[in-house]
Amino acid sequence: MTPTAFGFNLLTQSMTVAALRHRVIANNIANVNTPNYKAMEVTFEDELSKHLGQPATVKPVVTESDGPERVDGNNVDIDKEINAMTKNSLLYQAASQILASRVGSLRSAISGR
Repeated sequence: MTPTAFGFNLLTQSMTVAALRHRVIANNIANVNTPNYKAMEVTFEDELSKHLGQPATVKPVVTESDGPERVDGNNVDIDKEINAMTKNSLLYQAASQILASRVGSLRSAISGR
């Protein structure tokens, strides 16, 4: 895989994972008052670092989050979820901007400008 293709693949995969993470966090927030609901989280970065150089083989994993439970059995921490959503949104925006910049550079190179 060429470095350019690798970069595009990595950015695209990062955006896909960020979209999944956004859905999971939104679901956690929606269930903040649901008894016995266990918060979920997406892990990707740890798996990515284990397989660096082979991004096509890395898949995000959605797991139950460990954390202190309230009396009703729910373990969603709304502050943690809002912070995670903010961070995730910034990561998605950054990947999107980098990808757009690389596509623009590639377009310029192809058109000779």
